Amino acid sequence: MRKLAIQAVLVVSLTLAGANATTLGYSGDDPLRSFDIWFSATYQAGDQLLPAQGGGTSPGTQTINVNTSAGIANLLIDGLFTVDAICADFFTLISNGNYNVNVLGPNAINNGTRIAWMLRNTLPTINTQSDPLVKRQQAAGFQLAAWDIIHDNGDGFSAGRIQQSSSVANPTDPDVLGWAAAWLAMSNGRSFPSAYVYQNVGGASVSQTLISGVPEPGTWMMLGSALVGLGIFRRRRAPR
Repeated sequence: MRKLAIQAVLVVSLTLAGANATTLGYSGDDPLRSFDIWFSATYQAGDQLLPAQGGGTSPGTQTINVNTSAGIANLLIDGLFTVDAICADFFTLISNGNYNVNVLGPNAINNGTRIAWMLRNTLPTINTQSDPLVKRQQAAGFQLAAWDIIHDNGDGFSAGRIQQSSSVANPTDPDVLGWAAAWLAMSNGRSFPSAYVYQNVGGASVSQTLISGVPEPGTWMMLGSALVGLGIFRRRRAPR
């Protein structure tokens, strides 16, 4: 009986360990739920620059007006099912492809439980929007608001590392900015405890992270005890 008990413990332990690792396929933003926008980003030494800003890493602190796609990405989990996702770290690049990841809780990122609340309560509003242009603008505003919450604690777009564009020629789209402000206001003081963070374990010098929505009950039944929910991949933008 003692030997059987030890074997049972080993099986449970190995099962739990396996549940903490999975594979994730990233294919960029959903074109129906994303929008190209200009905004101002303050890079710090070692942050990865967009190709349009010269690529590579930032040699020091610098503020640059950037143009990038913002919105909802699609993540393929273990090749079986997809979940909606947003970027958790603007300052780390990620290319299209497959990644081995560990699954962490929402506290793995700054204000993760607030982002979880947004995904649970804001994403359905975006997904049911009937106007295609408004849907894309709402999704871009959602992503912009999430970057502000994660990097600047949701202080708005006139201060911090994520700000509205300072360029008169290339301003931040006013509709996207309006939706971002609305999502910030709606999520202020809110939190939701259930979220999963997908962290790259492929040997990159920085952990890349994305964050995705809570699956439907039918998905839970299909997957049994598999870990799903909120995915994160630091910096989701694929180089053009």
